Amino acid sequence: MAAAAPVAGAPPTAPAGDESPFVLGKEGERRMKGRTITVPVVTGTCAFYLGKKASEYQSHKWTVYMRSPTGEDLSHVLKKVTFVLHESFQNPKRDVEVPPYELTEVGWGEFDIIVVLHFKEDVREAPLELYHRLKLYDDAGAANPKKPVVFELYDEAVFWQPTESFYNRMATHVPRAAPPSQLTQFHTSFQPDVEYQRIQRARQRLAQIRANVEGTAVQLEAQEAAGADWAGS
Repeated sequence: MAAAAPVAGAPPTAPAGDESPFVLGKEGERRMKGRTITVPVVTGTCAFYLGKKASEYQSHKWTVYMRSPTGEDLSHVLKKVTFVLHESFQNPKRDVEVPPYELTEVGWGEFDIIVVLHFKEDVREAPLELYHRLKLYDDAGAANPKKPVVFELYDEAVFWQPTESFYNRMATHVPRAAPPSQLTQFHTSFQPDVEYQRIQRARQRLAQIRANVEGTAVQLEAQEAAGADWAGS
């Protein structure tokens, strides 16, 4: 994606004939027929080893975050971001309502963090859950207090047949830079267009694997049925 989330097509206009550019949602809201809005996002963790200050249960200071891969402010799409930590943390469910969407803690263990994206009211979509692994050590298992361990994942929030109001708002949205973050220097450089192609290829491979598995299952069922018929004859 460029600086702004790409909107497929121009703002809605009434087409010639009887065909409507809208479909009705579950609550009767008008949605853009056949249109898609894609918002690239990055989830990440940045962990610093505390060195001489480290203790058995507080060895690292780390931050989990959600950002745009292009440095864009996403508050026009997001209402808030919820970070769900390990249950051993006090108040493990934390809301961040303004960017930068970051949460800093101190701990000693790695675990999976749930990152929940809550969208603006006119989006009218359920929250999106993403999963991110907190990594405290590099692949070699080393701990360096001067060099953080950064782990980032690219993903996309895809809105199929978005509401008319959300679609129109995105079509006229002027992107702006996200508020500054002290972690910017550690961020990985992503190219949304390239990442999108990677995701599409992965989805195609997964679809092929599923098709092969389903085809094998059908063949096995047919063989079992044939064997049962033969045994009963």
